[in-house]
Amino acid sequence: MKNFLFCLMLLAGFAAANTCTETIFILSKGSLDITQDKAYHDSSYFVENYTHKNEWSHKIYYTNGKIDSLVMDPMEDGEALRVTHYYWNSDEKISGKGSERVIFQETSGDTIILNEKVYSNGEFGGSYTAKMTDSYMSTLNSEYNSFKELYFSNDTLFEKIIYDYESNNPRPDTSFTIGDSTNDFKCYDYAVQNGIAELNETIEYIKTDNGFMLKYLDESSVGYYLREFFFVNSNATTAIRKQRPAVKISPKARYFDLLGRYKFTK
Repeated sequence: MKNFLFCLMLLAGFAAANTCTETIFILSKGSLDITQDKAYHDSSYFVENYTHKNEWSHKIYYTNGKIDSLVMDPMEDGEALRVTHYYWNSDEKISGKGSERVIFQETSGDTIILNEKVYSNGEFGGSYTAKMTDSYMSTLNSEYNSFKELYFSNDTLFEKIIYDYESNNPRPDTSFTIGDSTNDFKCYDYAVQNGIAELNETIEYIKTDNGFMLKYLDESSVGYYLREFFFVNSNATTAIRKQRPAVKISPKARYFDLLGRYKFTK
């Protein structure tokens, strides 16, 4: 473990931007528009290997540059695919079946504002508001009563979360990601507890045949957790699928956000 303030003093001298941290920020913002000069988040793969091996993957589909649906594959025999549908500026015309998200987008100056409503089998589950610029992002999640900020300072990417945000006992949580001083395609995520920073994950930016990927690895003596996020260059493919996949949704589906973090079970 390393002292938090000592880490920041060391980082103050790092002037060059790090490709790894910049890509993490892009991933956290999500895919809003697909343009010819930008890569988009296409799919993800996850594996937890502690007491037993647990694998799953995500595939994202787009229509006119907007996320259309997210398909989760539990990668287990007998387990059906699970899908989340996204509706943009649609006045909440949902089907009432399975996991659905309604998103309204607006722009104010250089800030993009997203208001998202979450539904499960037609039942409203909470709202989510995100505000983002090229170097800053904040989110307010009513479902989990949390507020998060993501921003750069001295080329260090900070993530500050306040749990129980609208309560008498809010719980702050801080983490930060720094670039490797000798490798522009590698960075390290640290969690801060009681003023002490402890390494949480090692992250690598890896080029692929049609884009790149981000590889997160959290490992210890008892096992590891691996996450891989694949980005595809917009001009590397001839078409982006515009049809929603016909997928059966399990009533006991586990839901994850786009970073592969477990959310809730219905």
